[in-house]
Amino acid sequence: MISKEFTLIVSVLTLGIGGTMALANSPQEPPSSVLLSETKILAQQNGNQPSRRDRGEQFQQKLNLSDEQMQQLRNIREKYRPQMEQLKTQMRTQGQELSQMMQGNTSESDLKRKHQEIIDLRQEMGNIRFESMLEMRQVLTTEQRQQFAQFLQQRRQTGGRKRPNIEEMP
Repeated sequence: MISKEFTLIVSVLTLGIGGTMALANSPQEPPSSVLLSETKILAQQNGNQPSRRDRGEQFQQKLNLSDEQMQQLRNIREKYRPQMEQLKTQMRTQGQELSQMMQGNTSESDLKRKHQEIIDLRQEMGNIRFESMLEMRQVLTTEQRQQFAQFLQQRRQTGGRKRPNIEEMP
């Protein structure tokens, strides 16, 4: 009976950790134009899944962005990309470590400490995402900001991400 309860507890905790690791293991940009082309073909085969370039063009049209604004937004995204990639890597590593710790005889206090490290990394990613959004906001006019807010709300209603991802912005 005790082993069944233990197995259930470990399973539930592992699912939570798996979710954290899944967030940390989000897909990265393809390293070559060949992979990008294959991705574009797959997206077309899978229906209404536009490529990053198509999303950028749609975004530019919906918000009526100038080429200069688009370049400024790209520069902001590129500015924050290294920090975000580093944090993703750290989260992935920490998640793997926590998973290993859960399988062993690690103390509860050490498990909680490791979990807090993951939470702190996630918070740091959120802070960086917010800072980038503030910078991007400065590029947009008042009307474009309103259109962007509507764009995000539509994505939420249609099952899109709950928060904007600077990786997907132009």
